[in-house]
Amino acid sequence: MLSDNQRRHLAQSLAHIEQTLTDALLLGAQARGDEVFPRYRTALSAADAAALQAALQRLRGSLRRFLRAQDIAAPRHGELDPRWALDTQITLLRNVALELRPAHLAGFGTLDDDGAAACRALAAEIGALLEGMQDGLRVQAAPMQAAPGDALGALLLELVGRYRLGEYRARVAALAARSGRVEVAVVGRVSSGKSSLLNALLERALLPVGVVPVTAVTTRLLADAEPALELDYLDGRHEQRPLDELARHISEQGNPGNRERLAEVRVGLGALPWAAQAVFTDTPGLGALQGHARAAALDYLPRSDLGLLLIDASATLTELERDLAQAVLDSGATLRVLLTKSDLVDAEAVREQCTYLAQALGAALGTSLSVQALSSVPAQRGALRAWREQILQPLLTDLRVDAAARQRARALALGRQILASLHLAAHELGTGGNATLDSAPLLALETAARAQHHAIAEFSERAPAALLQRAAQARMDAAALGTLSADVAHRLAQQTRAALATEADDDSAALPVFDWQPAPLPAPPPRALGALGSAWQQRRLRSLLGPALEQTCRAYAAALHAWLDAHVVARQRQLRAGQSAGAADPAQLAEDIARLAAALGMAPAP
Repeated sequence: MLSDNQRRHLAQSLAHIEQTLTDALLLGAQARGDEVFPRYRTALSAADAAALQAALQRLRGSLRRFLRAQDIAAPRHGELDPRWALDTQITLLRNVALELRPAHLAGFGTLDDDGAAACRALAAEIGALLEGMQDGLRVQAAPMQAAPGDALGALLLELVGRYRLGEYRARVAALAARSGRVEVAVVGRVSSGKSSLLNALLERALLPVGVVPVTAVTTRLLADAEPALELDYLDGRHEQRPLDELARHISEQGNPGNRERLAEVRVGLGALPWAAQAVFTDTPGLGALQGHARAAALDYLPRSDLGLLLIDASATLTELERDLAQAVLDSGATLRVLLTKSDLVDAEAVREQCTYLAQALGAALGTSLSVQALSSVPAQRGALRAWREQILQPLLTDLRVDAAARQRARALALGRQILASLHLAAHELGTGGNATLDSAPLLALETAARAQHHAIAEFSERAPAALLQRAAQARMDAAALGTLSADVAHRLAQQTRAALATEADDDSAALPVFDWQPAPLPAPPPRALGALGSAWQQRRLRSLLGPALEQTCRAYAAALHAWLDAHVVARQRQLRAGQSAGAADPAQLAEDIARLAAALGMAPAP
């Protein structure tokens, strides 16, 4: 009689034997000739492959008989999704691609300029190709359909499928999945209190909460829907389960790493009068090691109308919150910032934190923000209920009125981006290009972005002093200095946009605004004082307006850095999309460009 430990060891050893032989046989039997680094000298002959396959079948028969005779359960390796495994492997390979850059190779010896440029281009090309492979793996396999009567949505779905534009697929799918309800996305870092706040807001203990990352899957809570639990899987399957199984499917403990491969979980809330026809979505917290969580949270944003960004009152503001806030705005949704767990911090500190977050995030995003402190603890439910009734409910009503117009604007903006990608593909075909990815535009973009980041940093460091000196020499008042500063900032912003080679009327490229209106100053000294008056004026300006100008310039530079980073990524995706469509039939591509331009109300480009 075998012990349990012996059974486990035998099962693992037999599984390893079968898997190793199966993989070797598959690799050896495949035709060779196009590999850059071939593993085998020649492929197996057909006779050898057939004989080995027959032997492998006999081996499997022996394994089954032994397992049955010894009552050993076969390991459940068959639950592993190959797309999921490939996604993980590609993530590791992207890290390898990063190590092809000159900074990493310098440790192996001196690298000249030509070698550095070649390696940088190779790293950019391989990284972009691997990212494109992941884009294709991470989308749901089930066919997508536009809503009845949505001709533009149907056309976008058709073109994304025909030209394999994986980078647009998630956004097109999100628009196609719009339910007609007001979509509210709750986003934030891990353990920022999203699930707890939603439970308190809805006055129902639905979502699992804890001090470790608990939300593994995007969970949508539908007001005025029949109480039920529905599961959508990435392979297209759909299930209905008892509502009390919710925590098992959406928590990191019950479904670690989303091993069930769930695309989405929906929960019907029944009647909810204050939020009629609204959907509240609890997204996985960002900042954990789980890459699937970040993808799930960000992929949901294109369908949202309102983004509630939650920030822990006891934590510090990080780049992650800024990026999340920017992602909400970039998706076309309304942004509201909530300071959670405010019961853990004294009242004065909460007020200071709200003021700081409003100023810091507002400056980084180039917009004005207000921050509301809330808590889910029972002692502060009254304040939460008041916020819900006085602020959230009217906002949901307004968003419901504007939903159709917002949906149309998003579809048009996305259509223009896809059209630009198709134009790039047509240009490649017209110049004799092929379907391979050209790293030159990616490298040029990276070089231009690096230079522009340097220019923005120079502006942050040197512009305040130079502006004050020029204002003093010209005897400017505060209003004129404000106008001059805004003009310099505007030229820098236009230069930053030009570095990306984007169209000037691109809606997605709205630049941050330099917003500084200094208070009036006393009259300047008489011009008769000459150089002495100019020096006195410069000292006066530096004393009275210098700190505020320096702070505004730093905040604007931070916002411009963030804008540049975000749009460099978008431009990289656009360049890659144009290349991925490069294998299209020229006549079909020209016809599709004309169809999309007409649907967007644009004149076809020559």
